[in-house]
Amino acid sequence: MSLKDKLMEQMKDAMRARDSVRLGVIRFLKSEIKNIEIDHGEQSDSDILKIIARQVKSMKDANTEYAKGDRQDLIDDNNTKIKILEEYLPKQLSDDELEKVVQSVIDSTEEKNMGKIIGQVVKQVEGTADGGRISQMVRKLLS
Repeated sequence: MSLKDKLMEQMKDAMRARDSVRLGVIRFLKSEIKNIEIDHGEQSDSDILKIIARQVKSMKDANTEYAKGDRQDLIDDNNTKIKILEEYLPKQLSDDELEKVVQSVIDSTEEKNMGKIIGQVVKQVEGTADGGRISQMVRKLLS
């Protein structure tokens, strides 16, 4: 079952369960996918995962701004939505697993260029680790 089909089924389930928050998040996600498809054509499951990850990152960035404005109600609302969106993303690597991947890339490259190392790690982990976490781990292991 494709990710689009899964979203449609879960949208129907949310309607039946009268889960307005989940329904709103899924509808929002489907509209984002549709808008991108209008501009760029049919999206694969991996492209949809990238869209979901982008939305999660955007909401986390918004939480930072909400914290500056002392808006705990908006932070709580966003955190609920983030949890729903993260159900569709692949399981994230633990810090230990990420450290092993980064260390193996560092060991396999002669040049200790941080940008190139991050690029290689991103290709290996394919969405199972956030770019910020990867960058922090590379900095930590190179220093």
